[in-house]
Amino acid sequence: MFKLTSAFLAVLSSTALATSALAPVPANTGVAQAPGAVTIFTGCNDLNLKGTCFDWTTTVLPSGCGDFRSSGQDDSLTSARSVSGIQCTLFADPGCTGRSQLIVGTVNDLRSVGFDDTATSFNCASL
Repeated sequence: MFKLTSAFLAVLSSTALATSALAPVPANTGVAQAPGAVTIFTGCNDLNLKGTCFDWTTTVLPSGCGDFRSSGQDDSLTSARSVSGIQCTLFADPGCTGRSQLIVGTVNDLRSVGFDDTATSFNCASL
């Protein structure tokens, strides 16, 4: 697993962009992410970070609101991981609204926190 340094997180957090730079990249496919972007969150449709997975990347923290509908993952996440130094909040409704669940580290089974096949949007920030 890759670890973000506190200095890098500080630079990432202080970067001022008008809009969120969140982007889904299919995990483990060799598809390149945007220059300067780092993976902050991985969501998968099966247990233990298996099945169809997307790595969500950004160039700015906090990330702004990401929408799982853009990757076809709406209401289908079963496992999730935020990278070291990042916390992400999953939301049941679009626009980062509705019932929520904080993700810090890896949750191999979102059923264990009552959020399996529920997430529609999310946001992430440094710890």
